[in-house]
Parts: sequence; structure tokens; C-alpha cells
Amino acid sequence: MKKINLIFFLFISVFALAQNENIDSLTIKMCSNFKQTIHLNDSVRIKILNEEFIIPYLDKFSEKDREKNIDNLYFRFQKNCQNFREYLYRVDPPKSDNWLSLDKRPQVKVTDKEISQLKKLENLYYFEYAGEKTIVKTNSKYWIETFADGTNSKLYFNWISHNKFELEFIESNNVGRKNFSKKGDKYIYEVVSKEKDYFWILVTIPGQAEILIFKLFFK
Repeated sequence: MKKINLIFFLFISVFALAQNENIDSLTIKMCSNFKQTIHLNDSVRIKILNEEFIIPYLDKFSEKDREKNIDNLYFRFQKNCQNFREYLYRVDPPKSDNWLSLDKRPQVKVTDKEISQLKKLENLYYFEYAGEKTIVKTNSKYWIETFADGTNSKLYFNWISHNKFELEFIESNNVGRKNFSKKGDKYIYEVVSKEKDYFWILVTIPGQAEILIFKLFFK
């Protein structure tokens, strides 16, 4: 998902020294604030985030370190805050029907035979929220992603039940992925149904209620 320019309009003037504040602790506070200001205009909500959290945080970094810490803060905030993701979904909706946000869990229709078929596949792909194609190669242990810009992510891949698998983040040289996830972060995927050339996959972040499904294509 692309960054929303509105979020960063105050970042440019920030200069300073390094610091050790925990990003996740900060993003949880930001999320609480963002939820409490839901009745306000979007531009006011973003201004409050900038003035109360983002600028004071970035003031602790040198100018040369500012950009990478902006990325880290943005993607961890996106990962840790469902309200912020819902805001992004509203102001920057998906470019296709490859991703859908649901109000309730869908009925699981996938068959045993179809699950067995998926478990044998090693070459998969899906489309990012913004439309770019991501290539996936799997084996019994790893899930390796190659993105449109040539960068990669590596995750542990483990089936945890009949139609559910878990991905555990290991490492990435992709700007978005390495800032969105940290080593050991886990994500649960549930196979919902199979269509002609893709599976519908439900993804959840442990501890969060958001329900998203996406198309996982096979070759």
C-alpha cells in the first residue's frame, strides 16, 4: 500500500539525535489516539498524530536516519493499528477485487482434495493491495516471496490444521515488509475456497479482529 502524503506533510522539517523508544509501544499509543479522534475530520486526526507523537519521536533522530525511521514507524503503525488500516482502506481502496475486507468470517467451502492440491503446489503468486504481482515459492519449511522491485522476503511455512497455515517472518530486504514485520511475527491464513485458478485465503493478525481475504493464484 502506498504511503499517504497527508501523513507525512510535517515530517520534512524534523531534525535531531538518535533514541531508543520502542516503536510498538509508540504505535499502540498512536492507535489509541487515532481511535478516540474518529469523530474528527481526517486532516485534524493526522495533524494530532504528527504533533503529539510523530514529530517528537523523529526529533530524537539525526536527519540522515529520519527516512528509515519514518518507514519503520509508518509500517509498524499500519501493522499494529486496525483503525489506521481501515482509514487507509477508505482513502486508498484496493485497485482490484484481489483483496476484500469482510464484516464476518466467510463459510469455508474448500474440500479435502483441494487442500491436498494446494499442499503440493510450489509456485504461487498473488497481487499486492496496490496491484503489483508477488511471486511465491514454497517447500515444506519456507515461504519465499519475490516482489515487483526484485526484493525478497523469507518466512517459515507451517500447516497448523486441515485448512490453516502459519507464516512466521524471518527476514526481508523489501522496505515495506521489513518495517511492517519483525522477526518472529506470525500470521494465520485460512483456505476458504477454490476457484478456477486461485484459492480464496483469509488472513488474520493474532489479537486483531479485522477480516481480509485475498486471491492466491497457482500456475
